[in-house]
Amino acid sequence: MLRRLLVIVVASLFVISSAAGASSDDSTIQREFKYVFPFSKVPVTYSRDHLNYPATDVHGCYAHVLAPTSGVIFDVEKKDLWIKEIDAPGTRGGLTITLHGDDRVRYYFSHLGRVKVNRGDRVEPGQWIGVMGSSGNARITKCHTHLGMSRICPRAEYKVLQGEIWPWKFLDAWRKGIDKSPVEAKNRVIKASPKACEIADAQDQN
Repeated sequence: MLRRLLVIVVASLFVISSAAGASSDDSTIQREFKYVFPFSKVPVTYSRDHLNYPATDVHGCYAHVLAPTSGVIFDVEKKDLWIKEIDAPGTRGGLTITLHGDDRVRYYFSHLGRVKVNRGDRVEPGQWIGVMGSSGNARITKCHTHLGMSRICPRAEYKVLQGEIWPWKFLDAWRKGIDKSPVEAKNRVIKASPKACEIADAQDQN
């Protein structure tokens, strides 16, 4: 009787442990997401490198910026607050849109010329959300849109927000109509640096 009870307890603990692991790892979610190439109307090019962190600058002035997948607009900035003499890091993006995808990946578009959505809006793949422009420090460089892809953090801290996944291979796939998901890439960076959100948030406060 005691042995049978022990087996039941061990089996129950295994089930609970498996459920907890599944809830913390997006790779176990058996759901397919639709993705689209997030630029239209104007032919665009994009880099396969960036300054010193993973991101992509997309060039094609006045291109329409589209939602790459379904999700909710977490934040927008509709005023260009960047001042060249101060160059505050949090304002360098100018007009920006932050999308929290249903795939639990965060998509950040900056240096926009126009924002067509509001915080809290629900968007679908391919929905027109903005226009490429020259806001923020792009005023002294060149018309483009910065695309950053990252984990979802509680706040819009700029260190993680600006990008932690290289976007170009996903842009390549989406341009061909292939639903290549960045979820596994995001999970890898979370495992490599699980405290990145907290660290970035603390840096913002300093």
